[in-house]
Amino acid sequence: MIMDIAYLQQWTGRAEEVRDQITFTPMAALGAMLDRSDPAPTPGVELPPLWHWLYFLPVHRQSQVGVDGHPKRGGFLPPVDLPRRMWAGSQLEFLRALKAGDPITRLSSIESVAHKQGRTGDLVFVKVKHQVSDADGLAIVERQDIVYRDHPAARERAAASQAAPVGAEWAREINPDPVLLFRYSALTLNGHRIHYDRPYATGEEGYEGLVVHGRCSPRY
Repeated sequence: MIMDIAYLQQWTGRAEEVRDQITFTPMAALGAMLDRSDPAPTPGVELPPLWHWLYFLPVHRQSQVGVDGHPKRGGFLPPVDLPRRMWAGSQLEFLRALKAGDPITRLSSIESVAHKQGRTGDLVFVKVKHQVSDADGLAIVERQDIVYRDHPAARERAAASQAAPVGAEWAREINPDPVLLFRYSALTLNGHRIHYDRPYATGEEGYEGLVVHGRCSPRY
């Protein structure tokens, strides 16, 4: 495959702005999914860190969705011609808490588009910066790393798993079974089939099973 990285890099600097409101039902639904006993959300209640992922959802018409469950290529993100794509991670800075009931705005911009040659073939990394604000100004800065990859080679092995860090001040163990993964996909309107369609995840994209969402590296 000939990778026209210069063409894809023309998307660098592209920006879009979307607006939303921190409504109560998504907060209550995520709390229930996580088996929490939170009181019903009311105006002014602080949104827990990372729960902004419940908002600014990618509302695309069904005819605009690709076979993998993502929106079809092009538009805000560059049309990278590699079949597997996923959110590889995020770096987040929480400046202050958002609050239930408040209108919010997200300004997104593409910071970089880079091509690399990995052990499994071509890789394209797209870094997107999101700035989430309310009436008082900037509240969250998030940089997302989106990676595009080729189909897995016949003998490609999954990367070795890494043990979770130890010594945390607080921890809770959650079993990400298929029902929980489906509910989280529904709450975040994440149509990517690797999270809830096991035959697709293993047969088409070469994973050993369903893929758990939301790996990130928070910065407070």
